Amino acid sequence: MKKKHHEVKDGSVAIPIYEFSDGRFCVDATLGGRRKRIARTSLDAAKLVARKLLAQVAAGRQGEDLLSMAEAEEYRLAKDKVAEHGVPLLTALDEWISLKTKKAHFISKGVAEIVQELLETKIAEGVSQRHLEDRRSRLNRFAIDFPCPIDRVTPGDIESWLKRLKIASRTKNNYRSALQQLFRFAQSKRYLSRHEPLAIHDIAEIRVKEGAIEIYKPAELETLLRFAPPPLLPFFLLGAFAGLRSQEVMRLEWQDIRFHQNVIEIAAAKAKTASRRLVPILPVLREWLHPLRKDTGRILPFHSYTPFERCRSAFCKSGMRDGDKTIKFKWKSNALRHSYASYRLADVKDAARVALEMGNSPSMLFRNYRELVTEQQAKEWFTLMPDAVNAASKGFSIVA
Repeated sequence: MKKKHHEVKDGSVAIPIYEFSDGRFCVDATLGGRRKRIARTSLDAAKLVARKLLAQVAAGRQGEDLLSMAEAEEYRLAKDKVAEHGVPLLTALDEWISLKTKKAHFISKGVAEIVQELLETKIAEGVSQRHLEDRRSRLNRFAIDFPCPIDRVTPGDIESWLKRLKIASRTKNNYRSALQQLFRFAQSKRYLSRHEPLAIHDIAEIRVKEGAIEIYKPAELETLLRFAPPPLLPFFLLGAFAGLRSQEVMRLEWQDIRFHQNVIEIAAAKAKTASRRLVPILPVLREWLHPLRKDTGRILPFHSYTPFERCRSAFCKSGMRDGDKTIKFKWKSNALRHSYASYRLADVKDAARVALEMGNSPSMLFRNYRELVTEQQAKEWFTLMPDAVNAASKGFSIVA
């Protein structure tokens, strides 16, 4: 049997009342997004309930609780959609409003402008010239290829750009590091939203396959030092007997070598890790450097790495002549520093001490620099005194 229908109205708002066959009357209202039914034994009692609800609506206390059928359906659909993501409807709504409100709270600015601002900031901070040149080169290249506001650069854009660069994987990682600095700087200056992930965030670092670690034998170092031209000799000595990095030697000045304290000071601005350290002047290094010492000035006469590398390459390729035999020196990348770590560790048997001298952690020392050598080989390495090496050069000459 069809239920009899009554309703109580107040303007456009109506609350239906249904009469059931058992004599009960049911007030049918949608409150707070949920359908509620209130049963009474008489029509008058049911109408009283309905009028109370309408009075509440009129008083503005429950207006938002009463929904039309269309509104109730919209609510149900919205709730189902966010439930797929495990998020309550109110949470999703709050996040959406927050995003729409806060997204506009940044200043859209071009990539090139931000790069220039970052470089000027780094100059003011007093970063090393090498770091500044590195960032200028990499970021200006990026700015040329992206003449647009930085907030329009997507992760896909960056990933495609890095893939197009015809460079080694390690170099691509260096570009990625520079871009991380750029995007974080832009976010700190409110050129990017602080409430969204950075475009660089999802660009993974490329896994680099490390090549074999190479070192020199004491006899090879003896050959290198025997014929080293004066401009290159300090570089070879500081790598072989102090384990300094190439760029650290390039920046070093004679006043950094404290003969009176028997240490070499690597200032923070001259160190790769931006951390000051003291490196001991071993007896063999002291014997070689003392005749070369000056009061002031750069250790090497090169103002950048390129002319030094040209000079070094020309020397190694020129060859040395021993009677009728020509010897060409095989240059091994970073082998002087690798050799120092290996021979020094075999000599002192203290990884923490050697790591401190080299500006590394002990774990990195074992992973990147240490090769197994004997104590005897270490002794030969650190006793290559200038008198013995120069005496052995008799009968040799450099091939022009």
